[in-house]
Amino acid sequence: MVLERLRRVTRDGRWIPEIDGLRFLAIMSVFMFHMGGELSKRSGHHFAPETGYLGAFHPFAHGDRGVRLFFIISGFVLALPFARQYLSGGTHVSLRKYFLRRVTRLEPPYILSVLIFLTLVWVYTRHISADMLRHGLASMFYLHNLIYGTMTHVNPVSWSLEVEIQFYLAAPLFMLMFRMPGKVQRRLIMGVLIVAISLGQFFVQGSPRSILSIVYYAQFFVMGLLLADIYVADGHRLRSFWYCDIAGLVGLVCMFDLPGAFVANQVVMPWAMSLLFVAALRGVIVRRFFSTSWVATIGGMCYSIYLMHFQFIAVFFKATRHCIVAGFGYWPNFLIQLIVTGVPVMLVSVGFFVLIERPCMDPNWPSKLKRWLAGRGRTTVTVPGEHAVAARNGVD
Repeated sequence: MVLERLRRVTRDGRWIPEIDGLRFLAIMSVFMFHMGGELSKRSGHHFAPETGYLGAFHPFAHGDRGVRLFFIISGFVLALPFARQYLSGGTHVSLRKYFLRRVTRLEPPYILSVLIFLTLVWVYTRHISADMLRHGLASMFYLHNLIYGTMTHVNPVSWSLEVEIQFYLAAPLFMLMFRMPGKVQRRLIMGVLIVAISLGQFFVQGSPRSILSIVYYAQFFVMGLLLADIYVADGHRLRSFWYCDIAGLVGLVCMFDLPGAFVANQVVMPWAMSLLFVAALRGVIVRRFFSTSWVATIGGMCYSIYLMHFQFIAVFFKATRHCIVAGFGYWPNFLIQLIVTGVPVMLVSVGFFVLIERPCMDPNWPSKLKRWLAGRGRTTVTVPGEHAVAARNGVD
C-alpha cells in the first residue's frame, strides 16, 4: 500500500498514529499560516483576510501556534523511553544511542536543506555574499538565534529547530524528574514548573535571544513530559470517552481563537494543547480522525514539510502570483493558491521525505552505508588479458 510505504520509520517499531495525527494538525496550521502570509504580503494586491474568516477558527492569524504544539509533541516523544525506564521498569536508555540517534536522524536532512537554500540564493542572485555564508554556517550548527538574535534568512522557520536542539541537549536532565517518587507529587511539581516557567517569561519577552531560545518555550516541553508520565503510568487504565472529544474541541478553539497576547500564548496554551492530546489519545471521534491513515502519514512527514515549505512557497509564488484574481477577494484567491502553490510545495516536501528523510529514519543507515561503501571498494575489476583482481578479499 502506498501509504504504508510513506509511513515514518520508528526506532523501536512502536508507532502511535495519533501522535502523527497531532503532527498533521501542527504542520498544516503552520503551512496555512505561511500560505496566508504570502498571499497577504507579497501578492501585489490588497487583501483583508480578517474579513474573510470562516467560523470560529483563525488558523491564518494564529497558525504559527502549531510550532508550540510541535514542542509538546517533542517533549512527549522523547520522554516516552525515559518514562518507561523509570516508571515501568522498561529498557535502560543509553545516552550514547540517544544522542547518536538525534544526529543520524535529523542532521542529514537539515544540513542538506541549508545547502539547498544557499544554492537557490546563488542561482537566483548569481551571487552569494560572505555574510550570507556566515549566516548559513551559523544556521547549520544551530547557532544563528544565539549569535544574531534573529531568524536566519537562509530558512527563517529553522529558528524553532534551534530551540528543539537545545531541548534535545538538555532533555536527559529534564528526564530526571521521572525519578521523583510519588506519582501525585511528581505530576504536581511538573504542573507547578510549567506555570512558573510561563510566568517567568514575562520578564524576558523583550529579549530577542530569549524569545528565540528554549528559555521562552520550556513549559511546552515539560508539558510533553507530564503527558508522557500519564500515558506510561496510567494509559492502560484510561478508556475512550466522548467527553474527551469535547475537551479536544475546547483545546482547538483555544489554539486558534485566543487573542495573540502573552498570557494566551505562553500561560494558557500549554494547557489548552494538552486537551488536544487527551482527545487524540482517549477521544472517540477525534482519536479516529487523528489515527486515520492519510492524516497520520502526512503528519509523519512533518519534518520534511517544515524544512521545505516556507522557502518553496516563496519560490513557486513568484510564478503563481499571476493566478491571483483581484476581484475575487481573499478566500477564493487563497483556495486558488492552495492548489497552484500548495500542491507543488507538498510534492517537493514528499519527494524530500522519500529520498532523504525516510532513509535516515532507519537507525542502522550509517552502518549499512559503511558496508555498502566497503563493498564498492571490494568490487571486482576485470582487465582484458589479466586475472580479475578483488581488493582485500583474498581472491586470486
